Amino acid sequence: MPLLKLSAKLDRTDGSTSWGFRMIGGTDFGTPLTLQTVTPGSLAARCGLQAGDTITRIGSTPADSLRHKEAQQRIIDAGNALELTLERGGDQQRDSSAYTAPSYGAPKQPSFSASKSFGGGYGASTSATQADVPWARSAGNQPSHPSAPSFKASPAATPFGGGGGGGAWRPQVPTGPRTMRVGKVGEARTLTAVAGARIPVCHQCQTAIRGPFVSALDKTWCPDHFVCANPSCRTALISCGFVEEEGQLFCERDYEQYFAPRCGNCGRSIIGEVVNAMKNTFHMNCFVCCKCHQPIGTGSFHNEDGSIYCPRDWATLFQTKCYGCQFPIEAGDRWVEALNENWHSECFNCSTCQVNLEGQSFFVKSGKPYCKRHASGGRY
Repeated sequence: MPLLKLSAKLDRTDGSTSWGFRMIGGTDFGTPLTLQTVTPGSLAARCGLQAGDTITRIGSTPADSLRHKEAQQRIIDAGNALELTLERGGDQQRDSSAYTAPSYGAPKQPSFSASKSFGGGYGASTSATQADVPWARSAGNQPSHPSAPSFKASPAATPFGGGGGGGAWRPQVPTGPRTMRVGKVGEARTLTAVAGARIPVCHQCQTAIRGPFVSALDKTWCPDHFVCANPSCRTALISCGFVEEEGQLFCERDYEQYFAPRCGNCGRSIIGEVVNAMKNTFHMNCFVCCKCHQPIGTGSFHNEDGSIYCPRDWATLFQTKCYGCQFPIEAGDRWVEALNENWHSECFNCSTCQVNLEGQSFFVKSGKPYCKRHASGGRY
């Protein structure tokens, strides 16, 4: 096959969407950077990339001088617009099984920002010959046809953290409010597509499923993709409890150990309903009023000098009440201070005829206000 030189421009709108290929090689392997696999049906495949293509440039950087992890970082730094120069055919294709992976320390954690997130980690490949990065899908123009239209894809589920490469797996934990969905044992079901019915699509690889599929949490997966995102675990989740957050699936054990938010009160992991408040996370039963000690849950609350109060106790302790009607004086209400008490303006009236006394002279008898007529008439 003659040697072909190709140029590929891949674009995506969401940094959590991965590119759809797996790369091997580098100067530390003694072999050119090469595409080991391209996910069938992925947008990388639609863009024209093929297994065995040799990468000669990443952006403006020549690839022949890059170590494997340096090449990964160049791809990460490209953000949502990746340009590759490749060669196909000739003597460029190599057998990846002939090379041994170098020893790395703990992999660098990917950034969670959209411009840096590449949706993977350094998961060890099954042959243990190369640090493995599961890129997902996105596509731009066909390499050999610059005028071809650009394709976009919805974000695919991709692992948060890395594994393999020599260090313990540590996922990149989301910042900000946390929301998770918990699946109990037995909630996930294995089904078979029915002829004439809507064809299910895998939530991870975004391809149509023609055979058995897993249904859980209102989504569908290929059976091989319904597994824990921890590269060193990969437990099939069909027979155990699981948790989904940010599009990623974990077995309960790994979610609790690596990913679950911690309660700001008891310090334990949170699996299930979570309260996001005061830049922290809490169990539903740990976020309680400091006065009545009842759970506040996701309802409203008041913070007074770092202490949390339910609306009822806060109103009792801190809110000003009208002496006349005993209802709170809200912000923006007109009010009167008289007789060492606070009153709504409309509640400060003569105790006999109920004429309003705001701004008027009044008289006091037995701690009650009276207008001049009823005070002078002696009718108290």
